[in-house]
Amino acid sequence: MRWIADVVMKHRARALYRRISPHLPMVGIIADLGSGTGHNAELIRQRTALRVTEYDVADLHWVGPGPTLLANNSVPTHDHHFASLLLLYVLQYPESVAPLLSEAQRITEGPVIVVQSTYTGRLGRFVLRCREFCWGRAAFHIAAFLRIVECHDCPLVPCRYWTREELLDEFRRSGFVVRALIPSNWPGLSVSRDLFVLEAHRS
Repeated sequence: MRWIADVVMKHRARALYRRISPHLPMVGIIADLGSGTGHNAELIRQRTALRVTEYDVADLHWVGPGPTLLANNSVPTHDHHFASLLLLYVLQYPESVAPLLSEAQRITEGPVIVVQSTYTGRLGRFVLRCREFCWGRAAFHIAAFLRIVECHDCPLVPCRYWTREELLDEFRRSGFVVRALIPSNWPGLSVSRDLFVLEAHRS
């Protein structure tokens, strides 16, 4: 069972990498906020010259060195330290995304790359709730049962679900300019896995 879970996560990481790789810098250090199992960061290390620093609110990793644990959305590094920053399927978890986006802007010199599921209408919200349950709480409890992760309390409980327009408003209020928006729709299900490339608006 463990190798099946690993195959699934590696497949997911490869799919994410294909989407984000055109927007990654060529060299430097990037941050993965909400690094989860570590598969995304590890694949970037394998396929690029980038160094990846992982952060999360709980240690869910089973590949790679693991994350630095965060409290209160505060990242222990100096301003503009990272060449880029990743937020991959994490904005559904904070009670408020504004402090996290503000911190992302503070510590990043280059683009902030966001991949986030969005919905339209009642059907989309229902489908997204089901997706989040499968990839969040259900996946966590399976991993805990298989002793892949040591964390005992599930941190993967969404606080909200986003429409694309709501996310765009949050980004702009946080001082970001949206340089690219690339949807990836689930046909007929009113859910999209949107990729946003953000840059801080600096005066």
